[in-house]
Amino acid sequence: ALFFEVAGLTLAVPLTHLGGIHNLEKPSPLFGKPDWFLGVMLYREEKLSVVDTAQWVMPEKYNDALAESLDYQYLIMLGESVWGLTCERLINTVTLKPDDVKWRAERGKRPWLAGMVKEKMCALLDISQLIDMLDKGLTSNEQ
Repeated sequence: ALFFEVAGLTLAVPLTHLGGIHNLEKPSPLFGKPDWFLGVMLYREEKLSVVDTAQWVMPEKYNDALAESLDYQYLIMLGESVWGLTCERLINTVTLKPDDVKWRAERGKRPWLAGMVKEKMCALLDISQLIDMLDKGLTSNEQ
């Protein structure tokens, strides 16, 4: 899994579902999209959809002060999709065994959360669920 940081929160994406990592360039905003959708970034003729990860993952904590403090550097692409999560810092990659993760027993309120990486106490993302939610324009706490 690749570990990365957003607004002091560490998240992990399975390397099997990592579509690539790009240096973030200023996206072009699109009207009529959710607040967490920062816009489209062009990369080699391809339009990448840029998600404000902090705003998407923790909308209840997102405010002007947090928005001002964010320093997004990278775009982490989700699988084969056009979706990319913004991140401030790449931490490292770690090989995880199934026992390293406290898996979610049921989907509950956050279907995008596959489980918690025990040692790092961080969220392991369920990329297929996350892509599905982004495609539907849902925030992290919507069903």
